[in-house]
Amino acid sequence: MLMGTEILDDALDILKALLQGEEVSRNKNTLLYEKFRYSTDVEEMLNHMAHKLELRIYMGNDRLFICPEAGSRLFGWSNEELRDKIPYIITNSELFTGYFIIMTLITMFYKEAYPDTPIAYIKLSDLVEAVSVRFGNLIKTVNLEEISQEKQFDFTEICRVWQRLPDAREGVSGGKNDKIAFVEVILRFLHSEKLVIFDTEQKIVYPTERFRTIIWNYYEDNENRKDLLSFVRSLEVSD
Repeated sequence: MLMGTEILDDALDILKALLQGEEVSRNKNTLLYEKFRYSTDVEEMLNHMAHKLELRIYMGNDRLFICPEAGSRLFGWSNEELRDKIPYIITNSELFTGYFIIMTLITMFYKEAYPDTPIAYIKLSDLVEAVSVRFGNLIKTVNLEEISQEKQFDFTEICRVWQRLPDAREGVSGGKNDKIAFVEVILRFLHSEKLVIFDTEQKIVYPTERFRTIIWNYYEDNENRKDLLSFVRSLEVSD
């Protein structure tokens, strides 16, 4: 049976490895993974410490993943930091439009309320079309201002951002000068964060195991975001 200091040391070793960006899985850092997998005490200690640091530990496909809790000020990014991190994104309205694109992507990968059967890949052209459809339905919503207040998300302003972007053919322009280019900017950011694999040649997006694991637990753990995702999903079909 593990003593208190052993449990703490094991949990700290796992947390340190994850924070350093190391893989902790059945195949890498195997000893650390097994300490988590087969010791309830170590698992509980690790989750306790992570929660204190506004972090979450998720397990999927025999691997551990770490990510900040929603609203984390310690490890999460502020709007300003995200604007600096994502090329061409200058205003909060553009950033929130990017959030909408990401939520649309999630609802396309996971067609059901509980994401146990994700779609293997999505074409860039299909994602752009899906975003346009949802914005089109959003604009027709009578009580949009009321919904924006309820969801704490400025749907009115992001509709304006998307409407201002011209349509374009794939590969014609870069930056954020048209709808396709704007979506590509967001996908490249997700790719850099190892959440998706964006094949720029085939114009196809694949979810990573990290993405699947985080989204699964997001649906399970965060009712507010689940509610927001459900609203975005509801915009898929026209009245």
